[in-house]
Amino acid sequence: MTARTQILAGKEEKAMNQATEVMQRVRRALWLVVSMLSLSLLLVVLGAYTTIRTESLNVIGYVSGVFLTLGSFLGLLGLLLEGNRKQLLTAAIVFLSFGIITSFLCLMVDGVCILLNMDMRPLKAGRCQYYSSGSSYIYENSYTTVPCQSLRESCTMTIRSGTCYCCDLYNCANGDYMDNYFEFIGVQSCEEVFTLYILIWTLTVLNLVAFFTAILTAAVLGNIKYLGLSELFPPGEQTASSQSFPPAMTLLSESNPPPFNPLHELQHHTKNT
Repeated sequence: MTARTQILAGKEEKAMNQATEVMQRVRRALWLVVSMLSLSLLLVVLGAYTTIRTESLNVIGYVSGVFLTLGSFLGLLGLLLEGNRKQLLTAAIVFLSFGIITSFLCLMVDGVCILLNMDMRPLKAGRCQYYSSGSSYIYENSYTTVPCQSLRESCTMTIRSGTCYCCDLYNCANGDYMDNYFEFIGVQSCEEVFTLYILIWTLTVLNLVAFFTAILTAAVLGNIKYLGLSELFPPGEQTASSQSFPPAMTLLSESNPPPFNPLHELQHHTKNT
């Protein structure tokens, strides 16, 4: 009896240790998911703010934040709710996977296509001008023709009200811009273009951090997804516990057949008694 008690106590202690380990892993995953959620919300807010600052730049950094926010929120629910944990974590991993792909695309668009084509040297040299019609309306569609004197030639170009333009980056021969952006529509001043430049750089760095953090979060959630009762009570222990019942229970069940047994077995049991 003492040996059996020690075996049962050892099994209970092992189950408690496994349960403690599972709770620690879930707690660490919670911190990671909360960090991913905060980073995703920051991407959405900063990306949306940067996008509406000007109409000349097609910033898409907020798109990855939308997918990562949904994935992080579902992952948080999956860690807190035991009943639908597997389904919620599976959906979270799917959205995080979309977020990883869009983060890479945002890095290419915002970091390569936009930042590398923003030449800030004319702005720093003070060779850019800002045109405003003097009206207090922010979204005004009044156009005007302004003289443009570049380093090689002079011409005229048509710009809209509320635009910072740089003649050094304008191709007078073709009437189009060269490899760099030459106007920024919707800004309040040319100094705001510097702020916009810093915001795009910040958004690009955040997308880079979110790219690797989302990969780590998806891997951790994929590991947590299969944790549950099978981790707390392995099949071997379940079999051993089922075999540890005393044989008296079997004899009792045999001496008292249930009422739903077949009729011929019930009659045979009556004759024997």
